[in-house]
Amino acid sequence: MDIASIDRMILWAVNENRISEVREILELDGDTVNARDDDGYTPLHRACYNNFVDIAKLLLQYQANPNARTELGWTPLHSACKWNNADCAQLLLQFGADVNAESDGQQTPLHITSTVSNCRNTATVLLLDRNIEARKENNSEETAAVIARRNGMSYVIFESGHEAYDCNTGLLD
Repeated sequence: MDIASIDRMILWAVNENRISEVREILELDGDTVNARDDDGYTPLHRACYNNFVDIAKLLLQYQANPNARTELGWTPLHSACKWNNADCAQLLLQFGADVNAESDGQQTPLHITSTVSNCRNTATVLLLDRNIEARKENNSEETAAVIARRNGMSYVIFESGHEAYDCNTGLLD
């Protein structure tokens, strides 16, 4: 079996939520954990945008790169946030995902979350991370709070990133 076909197999198995097939492929060739499709998406990206938490955990246990980048600079955390998958976002952060990773448009996972309706759980996961830079601006010079306010969805949660809130003490100035 050639590398290209085994890479296609794991990408398919993840997309179809076939954890036993994913496990078998990884046991056969652990390097497939970081296989890529034509757009640079890895099995972990696919697991996270589909909210297949068990598969994501398996991939991470096989050393999937939690900060792998697509052609547009998206990480698996961006994918989890785009589809409002808080459990995958939390798992990725536990395995060292960069909460402030920027896509090619300087969009962080928090920026992506701010565009999604009913994003409170995912936003909370990100905002509770001690390394979050909530006031970071994208290439349009917008923070996640500005985007959320414009979209009218759960924007109040984004205000916890306001400069008056001190994440170290939890106190308002």
